Amino acid sequence: MERSTNSEGFESELQKTMKASLLAQIQGWKQREQVELLDRAGFPQRQIALMLGTSSKSISVRLAEIRKEARARRG
Repeated sequence: MERSTNSEGFESELQKTMKASLLAQIQGWKQREQVELLDRAGFPQRQIALMLGTSSKSISVRLAEIRKEARARRG
């Protein structure tokens, strides 16, 4: 049981480190670019909103725009 707890703690710390690294990398990018990268990295919509200091609704709108444009490019 202790091993599982240590593993979960490690994964949690790894996620925090990854988030911090991503946020440092994308600082200064346009919000649309930030949302697209974080979405591709697998972060859920609500977490992206928290990370970027905006509403989940705003992220939802951005993701809809990004996906619509991607579909249009594919034809």
